[in-house]
Amino acid sequence: MKRNRPDNLKRKRDHSSSSSTDEESMMSMQSQSTSNKKNVEDNFNFNLIIHLNSLTSLLKQFLCPGCKKFWDGSVTVKERNGLYMQLEFMCYNCESLARLYSSPKMPTSRRHEINIRLAIGGTLCGLGRAGMLKLLGALNLPSPIQEHKYHETQQFILNYVEKAQEQSMMCATEEAVIQAGSVRDLVVSGDGAWLTRGYSSLHGIAALCSTTANPKVIDATWCSKTCIKCQGAESIRHANPDLFRAFQENHECQLNFTGTPYQLCTTLS
Repeated sequence: MKRNRPDNLKRKRDHSSSSSTDEESMMSMQSQSTSNKKNVEDNFNFNLIIHLNSLTSLLKQFLCPGCKKFWDGSVTVKERNGLYMQLEFMCYNCESLARLYSSPKMPTSRRHEINIRLAIGGTLCGLGRAGMLKLLGALNLPSPIQEHKYHETQQFILNYVEKAQEQSMMCATEEAVIQAGSVRDLVVSGDGAWLTRGYSSLHGIAALCSTTANPKVIDATWCSKTCIKCQGAESIRHANPDLFRAFQENHECQLNFTGTPYQLCTTLS
């Protein structure tokens, strides 16, 4: 029995080592499989424009899960909100239904991601809702969301942009302080711009940048001599005084400069 003991221990060690190797191999394969799935999901995380007829032609090449026959049915738009659409597919043979949602919702909002992206893209390209309407019409796509919802979406985006702007400038300032040896009296570079040539512009912007090896914006401001919303509200000042008063109480006026256009330009520069 004593002579057999080392052999038994060796077999146990070999079996334990083999089991450990198998477990590590399985874990490695599972990890690789998870990584591959994530890569596939990332590769397909984009929006695609597809003609609806092409989609229905593709569906007719697959079996319906309800009747096990090649699908043949109708497509109905159950909901549309801007570029977002909810499509319902019904099989003629078994009347089974399937739905397709063209865009997910934002994590912290009921707004659909595609409409948020449309508003961001329009802003970056200098297009308002009227411009987006022409572009989408040329592409044979649904029109954007209604005027008031489009403005609400822009305000929704602006809130996040302002938060990101403040955080970015704070980080840029602290980075410049560190590179300057913890000195908070920084040397900066500034520049301004306005909408029209000469000294006649009613709106302008200005920014301050750090002078480090990698300059970044550390502060920004804007000036405006007019407020379009206030000008529009003048039409109800006498016709509906109560509504005008409510507008004044809740309105965030864009007018923040009262000097001459020349003073505005020189102030920003």
